[in-house]
Amino acid sequence: MAINKIDNLIITDISWERIFLSFTLEGEKYEDAQFYLVRSSEVVVNEEAYYKKIETPIYALEEYERVLISDVAETESGYVLTVDIACIDDGRFLNNGTWTIKLVNEENDACLSMNMELAKRLDEKTRIFPYGNNPYGPKKYSYNVFFDMLSFVDDGFIPVVNSFFMKRNDKWMIRKHHEEANHKKDRMRLIKKAVVVKLIRMYYFVVSRITPKNGKRVLFMTETKPFLWGNLLYIHNRMIERGLDKDFKITVSCRSSVGSHKGVMSWVKAVTKIAQNDIIFVDDYAPVFGFFKLNPKTKLVQVWHAGEGFKSVGYSRFGKNGSPFPSESPHKAYTHALVGSQRLIHVYEEVFGIPADRFLTYGMPRLDGFLEPETIAKTRAKVYAEYPMLEGKKVILFAPTFRGTVQEDAVYDYDQLDFDRIYDFCGDEYIFAVKMHPFIKEPAPIRESQKDRIIDLTKYQNINDLYYVTEIMITDYSSAFYEFALMKKPVLFFTYDRENYELVRGVHRKVKENAPGRVCDSFEELMDALETGNYEFEKTAQFIEENFGDYDGRASDKVIDHILLNK
Repeated sequence: MAINKIDNLIITDISWERIFLSFTLEGEKYEDAQFYLVRSSEVVVNEEAYYKKIETPIYALEEYERVLISDVAETESGYVLTVDIACIDDGRFLNNGTWTIKLVNEENDACLSMNMELAKRLDEKTRIFPYGNNPYGPKKYSYNVFFDMLSFVDDGFIPVVNSFFMKRNDKWMIRKHHEEANHKKDRMRLIKKAVVVKLIRMYYFVVSRITPKNGKRVLFMTETKPFLWGNLLYIHNRMIERGLDKDFKITVSCRSSVGSHKGVMSWVKAVTKIAQNDIIFVDDYAPVFGFFKLNPKTKLVQVWHAGEGFKSVGYSRFGKNGSPFPSESPHKAYTHALVGSQRLIHVYEEVFGIPADRFLTYGMPRLDGFLEPETIAKTRAKVYAEYPMLEGKKVILFAPTFRGTVQEDAVYDYDQLDFDRIYDFCGDEYIFAVKMHPFIKEPAPIRESQKDRIIDLTKYQNINDLYYVTEIMITDYSSAFYEFALMKKPVLFFTYDRENYELVRGVHRKVKENAPGRVCDSFEELMDALETGNYEFEKTAQFIEENFGDYDGRASDKVIDHILLNK
């Protein structure tokens, strides 16, 4: 059934007094109201329905247990519900499960939501109760109560209470796939996955051992695109320019495996290349490196495609949906990781979960020659040849990131944009160019009559090329602004869902306080910035000084010298 929510009675606080858990409610009082904790076997969040504003249930909930909250006190402004977690269900502890709070009377059977301020403080409400017979050390068991929210909800969030009894895991570095299953079907799928992973490990071990490691085999690998691009491409090309392809055997592996199914032979080829090479450059998330432990003589260098953004990735999302496993994460396998500046080490320490001494602060190879007049002129000519309508116009590049957790559920709410108003603003002076994240499958709804001023450039491969013809960039939580800032042109941040995004998807720094440009939380603010020219450009200038002050344009050479030539 769909989860309905009460709009005029809101949870404003959650508090603890030993084993007593209390919920403060403020708003309208209901006649004959009863309150229940309702346990669900499975919660399905249909974020796509929310973003597209489809008139279908946002949440589906299969209910199979209700526990009456008997301690209900009325206050002047609402109610206080108190739960004795040790004695709530016929004298028993609150059982394992994910629970929502419902108000039930003759007219209602609906969930309570919470206000934004409480949603921001949910992590503070977690309680862990250790127990067991060891009087002198850590207990073997614990009872954990922690809080989460289902997802975005207009005018509030629906909180959930996670109540789980845990047992100490001394073998936490070993992933037990079958224990993660909720149903028999899931269990069979995960057991099958575990068997496949074991076979991959065995195959890698054999091929790696029969291939001597001499430090002369180099693999450039991407698991997200069918071609080399960005930092990978620049390092690869620079090796050839320096004639190092005569001293090193260079291999390339490009496939779009993340979020898609690949056959057995595709995996065999990829693992074979990994096992046969001594130095591996990778540019993005590559789950295959979480399947086995690399030969200790192998170097795995992450030349991450992003400079600096706001959205949480990797271990900065630990504890949220989509966060990596503590041990079997591909990020843990990196022997080196490239970052754009010294100050980004702290950011990517959190993202990758690796020590600071594994980072190389040489800058982004794809920025080598980025500002050379010859490069700029050549690239502009290439872009104008492919898109003649851009020449002679001021281009506004709209390049946001996706909403959702992973590639499969990636969406963007185009309803937040008024393309008619954008069209009118452009007039004869501007072109509004849309470059959506590659995860987003639905194209921008640009009408045929608008295509003389609004153009979709999503299929253009290299976004950096577009920077040379762009006058103003509009992004949000993406790292796209990082290298564009070097052009010393305005960046606007269109963050219509900023507070929601920071809570649910997660950011590693607050956008409002740290964005190098004006932050626009509504379409009206965005249009005001464009119409008045109030871009808060001073923030961009400061960002350039802090991030590129020591950059000398030789990142590719420095990586090659350090990793390949041991200089």
